[in-house]
Amino acid sequence: MKKAVVPRSLAVVVVVATLAPVASGMGAVGRWSSISPKLVGNWTRTVSRADVKRSGATGIPAGSVWTLKIKKDGTASVFGTKGVGGFDGTVTSTGADRVHINLGIPSANTYVWHVSKQLLTLTKVKDPIQDRVAVFVGIWKQK
Repeated sequence: MKKAVVPRSLAVVVVVATLAPVASGMGAVGRWSSISPKLVGNWTRTVSRADVKRSGATGIPAGSVWTLKIKKDGTASVFGTKGVGGFDGTVTSTGADRVHINLGIPSANTYVWHVSKQLLTLTKVKDPIQDRVAVFVGIWKQK
């Protein structure tokens, strides 16, 4: 009686296909689960003329009021007044006091955050998107 021979490449494909959904599911859970509870909530801030000038923003009007909503799972939205619209996306933890803000134009960015009482301060470490910097850098008040 001959023994069935399974080509090695087929065996690898079967193992990878079986494990891929498990690995991606684990990543999806772990990716946003580490967001600090201190960041969760509704926050607002007004972009000043100095914010626009400092960042070099061209699409964010001074005086626009922005609302940032962050949920426990890291999903987030931000929207502003004065006809600027809004964006949906995520805020993900990249360290104990650092986050990546994936709202608006996708790009590598890092912000340091600090919460004291009802105030959230965001400071840019790196972000090439000047309009996002104008909106996010500064002090946000919890609603």
